[in-house]
Amino acid sequence: MNADTLATETRLMIDSPKAIKPSGPLQVGADLAERIQGYIERKACGRIRDLQVVCLDDLIILQGRSRTYHAKQLAQEAVLDLTRGKPLLANQIVVC
Repeated sequence: MNADTLATETRLMIDSPKAIKPSGPLQVGADLAERIQGYIERKACGRIRDLQVVCLDDLIILQGRSRTYHAKQLAQEAVLDLTRGKPLLANQIVVC
């Protein structure tokens, strides 16, 4: 699956309440979090350690550790690529 297809599917999941209701918000949140996490890992080339993505109704939270601010920024841009900035994003990745 390429990034455009993933972005389209993710956008549909976020924009369409009908697509969300059948599987329940917890299932969709976990599925969306898994997709975002995989995309971040590919885009940041594994430079985010202990990466966790939490998807709530209108909020995406990124957690983990990175050695550079550049990798942190790549993770944030990956989320924006997939969601086009619709839900709020909290980037809690620690640079150390």
